[in-house]
Amino acid sequence: MVYGLEIVYGADGTPFALDYSEFILKDNERIIEFSEYLDEMVIKSGRELAWSAEYFIDSAELDNIRRVRDLLVLLFPIAVTAAVFIGLIAPSLIIIQSTKETAILRILGVTKKRVRCILIFEQVGLCVMSIALAAGGLALYNSGLFAKSAQTLAICGLLYLLGCLCAAFGVSVSVTRRRILELLQVKE
Repeated sequence: MVYGLEIVYGADGTPFALDYSEFILKDNERIIEFSEYLDEMVIKSGRELAWSAEYFIDSAELDNIRRVRDLLVLLFPIAVTAAVFIGLIAPSLIIIQSTKETAILRILGVTKKRVRCILIFEQVGLCVMSIALAAGGLALYNSGLFAKSAQTLAICGLLYLLGCLCAAFGVSVSVTRRRILELLQVKE
């Protein structure tokens, strides 16, 4: 129930004559309830007070905010997919660029398995540090919003880390399978 229009009536119950009044709704989620209440008041005033009573609710700004919110909800999975895709591409490119270092490690007698572990841990370590820095920056920027969205951020960070781990593993296996001479001849 919306309260507030009763103030327009006098102490003895007789209404004041109004040409125009304006209200600001505190809770935007109750706009439908307020509209129903105003419909009821117009019908009541039409019978008792004024035959030409009418109202207009200007909800254009609220409708714009709702459209933007709905668009953000719609595009969120696309943004998460793009972030995971970046998590796949970035480590892959870095490992491919370090093929000469891989060849040098292999020439020095490091096993393929150990080289793979070095490449994977290097990329996963960078990924974990970047996620921690981003989370710390968000927490410093707006700790309340960070606390509210911590679960979503954790899921997105985990997906990004998983993409980074899978890409680093796949590309490190691909790079270390090559022969040492092929790795040395790769042009960057």
